[in-house]
Amino acid sequence: MKKIFNKVLIAFAAGSISLSSCTDLDETLYDRLNETNIDLANETDLSLLLGAATAQYRYLVEDWFGMYHALEECTDQYMVPARVGVGWGDAYINLHKHNWGPNVDQVYNPWQIAYRGIGYANKVIDAIDPNNEATKKSLAHARFFRAMFYYHMFDMFRNIPLQTTQNVEPGYLPKQVSPEEMFKFLVDEFTAAKENFGDDDFYGYGNKYACSMALAKLYLNQNVYLGTSGNDGYEKCLAEVESIIASGKYSLAPTYKANFTEDQSGNPEAIFVVPGDRTHTVQFGLQSYCFPQSGLAAYGSTAAGYNGSCAIPQWIRTYDEADQRLADTWAGGPQYNALKQGDTYIINGDKDNPIMFEADDWTGTGILTYNLNVHSIDNPGAYQQEGYRLHKYEIIGGTNDGTTADAVTIFRYADALMMKAECLLRLGRDKETAAQLVTQVRQRSFGANVAKATRTVADLEGGSVYQYGHDEYTVPEGSTAGYTDWSNHITTFEGGADIELGGLLDDLGWEFCCEMHRRQDLIRFKMKDGRNVWNGKSWFCKDATTSDHWNIFAIPNDVMKANVDMKQNPGYSASAE
Repeated sequence: MKKIFNKVLIAFAAGSISLSSCTDLDETLYDRLNETNIDLANETDLSLLLGAATAQYRYLVEDWFGMYHALEECTDQYMVPARVGVGWGDAYINLHKHNWGPNVDQVYNPWQIAYRGIGYANKVIDAIDPNNEATKKSLAHARFFRAMFYYHMFDMFRNIPLQTTQNVEPGYLPKQVSPEEMFKFLVDEFTAAKENFGDDDFYGYGNKYACSMALAKLYLNQNVYLGTSGNDGYEKCLAEVESIIASGKYSLAPTYKANFTEDQSGNPEAIFVVPGDRTHTVQFGLQSYCFPQSGLAAYGSTAAGYNGSCAIPQWIRTYDEADQRLADTWAGGPQYNALKQGDTYIINGDKDNPIMFEADDWTGTGILTYNLNVHSIDNPGAYQQEGYRLHKYEIIGGTNDGTTADAVTIFRYADALMMKAECLLRLGRDKETAAQLVTQVRQRSFGANVAKATRTVADLEGGSVYQYGHDEYTVPEGSTAGYTDWSNHITTFEGGADIELGGLLDDLGWEFCCEMHRRQDLIRFKMKDGRNVWNGKSWFCKDATTSDHWNIFAIPNDVMKANVDMKQNPGYSASAE
């Protein structure tokens, strides 16, 4: 079986070659590889057919306007400000301020990619005899990926169409289903796939434990998804993660950074990974998003740098100075050229060779230095050296154009431990065990500093250390100081003391920063007044609101135009003109 699914990885890469971009995807794969020219009883041939769906999953996660960016750019950790003298802006600002509408590329593209992937998975499922033992694992993989596409769309949009076959009449339009129906469908699909996987591992594909992680995520957020209350979801989530922990198949990686290297195939913490190929699958261009061109020299990278995204300053201030995850996740301060030793590049290693930044006076010159403070999202925006830069995912030095994160982990073991801790706290039992689990996850990032690594029940149940509140510096009209003008500070102070389980929310943020985790967490965690943190708190240039329709995105306008039966999500304009 391992040999067969090595061939699946080749198909994965091949699918990425034929599917050239997220907006120009080759939909003729089935003209070349379909029921007429493959043996549908042969698992190897079916694995090639499945490659198209898996390729779409990579695009969904990693594309320039893919799901990763939609989920991260609206959180309290990461943003893409307008860059004075550089550009950016547009929908990135709307995502930060939580005032998006139905015409945002970062939302439209994931919808299109996901439903294309669902169509490919449906085609595989249509072709397989469910009673054929020889192909049951191929069926499990197809159902797993189809369910993952639907899971992400359900999480982002909630009221989505469900289509389970491509054998439909011409003119067929899929119907939206209720959140309850979609939730049940997802539970049934992940459960069925889990039962057919057995105990085998398939790097880059699903397995029974990846299904358990997906189910745990559904159950953990059940009250959010279905508008319910109660503990049923937490009990079921707990059961799923307990099964993963009890299996003994996974353990924490020795270092935090080991979870974000180019190759995750040997990582004991990785449960479900989107693998890649440095030649064919290089969509995840975070280095281009984050860094100015000169800044990539700190990594020995030859990639293009467009100087866009950065950290929200309030988030950076939450880290304990002893927490290695700060340096492992964010680049700040003066930058130096990489030091080449053999085939390796030591980041910022050549302290005798600083990177010089030459720009207009209002952006600062001299040694390239990433400043913690950022003026604003758009008024005037961020100057060129403002904001810590994300380098959590490995940036490869050399002549390969600096591809980042060829492997992106979707589910990892630390998350199973943290979900168990959260369920125990919410259920009000074994709280000391919950604190021990969080401490276990923290320990590798605090070295010998046991006191700093240790979290108590009181810590986790207490408030957040995040200093929430609107917090920006605008430059007064007519000011000539520009880059050095910090005189006009617009701020409110809300703090985080009123967040229930705020300490746990902080720990989730530090551990899973910029892993498509934070939006779900901010929506799930509540303040004492009943609002969730997502809506109820301000940060940087985003203001608090009493409206909860921002919990889900607007259905893209082009989707509304294409399907007259679609209804727009509450709180957004119903117009599709």
